[in-house]
Amino acid sequence: MSPKKTVLCQKGFSLIELSIVLVVMGLLMTAGVGLMRSTMKTSKMAKEKANIAMIKNSLISYAASHGRLPCPDIDGDGSGDRDTLPSTSCKRPTPYSPPYGLPYIDLNISSVSKDAWSRPYGYDADTYLTIADSSNLCSTLYQLSKTKRWLEDADYPRTCGARYHVCVTNTSDVDNGRIDGVGYYLAAYVLSGGENKEFTGKNDNTDREYEMSSNPYVADDEGVVEPPRDDLVGELSFGEMKAKICNANNTTIKIGSVDGGDFFHDNTCISNEVSRGDRVALGKFVYIKKPPPSGECSQIFTFDQLANCDAGFPVTDCNNGAWYDGEVEL
Repeated sequence: MSPKKTVLCQKGFSLIELSIVLVVMGLLMTAGVGLMRSTMKTSKMAKEKANIAMIKNSLISYAASHGRLPCPDIDGDGSGDRDTLPSTSCKRPTPYSPPYGLPYIDLNISSVSKDAWSRPYGYDADTYLTIADSSNLCSTLYQLSKTKRWLEDADYPRTCGARYHVCVTNTSDVDNGRIDGVGYYLAAYVLSGGENKEFTGKNDNTDREYEMSSNPYVADDEGVVEPPRDDLVGELSFGEMKAKICNANNTTIKIGSVDGGDFFHDNTCISNEVSRGDRVALGKFVYIKKPPPSGECSQIFTFDQLANCDAGFPVTDCNNGAWYDGEVEL
């Protein structure tokens, strides 16, 4: 009897089954591409935060060695631009449209000349800190960290849209170059345009009012909330610089006198006379001696009181006195 032959029948996929497989594969590929893009964006964001932290540290190191912050790069060559000599103010083109470029060559960080999206960084710094020097940097930082009187004066009202100061405000504040709502002043501001490679919101303006780092959304006049900002920013505060650069010995104020008055310090009025141009350190009391015929030491100023005086301000204006005509110089 001959063995039976078994015939195996092979059955292929139906069109419906193939369609299902293709749809699943498409979904998986789409999810994979989305995950890859998200991972790449997260990686770039992390790199950018590290770069901005490096830039901030480089700015502090530069200030510690040069006595001032560098000027912004106006012409795009990687170096800060000053008018003439190193001691003069930064160039201010007309029209003025900050922020300008980061002076990465001055900071010796050419490795971060551009952000993770290959766009140059934006940078701005308080004007007073770009014209300071090693003898007055710390006293200037001290004054700015205390929000100097002239920032709150009615004749010079809290403006960061003028020539001198950099500030950040929140989204509820009107974008007008002033701190009308919630905001504060900064020593320096660094920013990356992010994935869209553009400075957006308050970072794209003609004044020196920028967005806080904690400002992800902004609403228009109708209350419509725009998409999240993707600018990445670094805020360098006066206190952060002061903590890493200054101490009681190098935080000093130069004082002078006019009309025959004299300054004394070290808690006594009979010794340690301060000659015009000498400096008094943080923590010292300064005694003011009236001109003859009185010659009495009847008023004492603290470092804080003197630090609240701007260059050339009469001491009487700083301490509400009515008899002594002195002056304090940065």
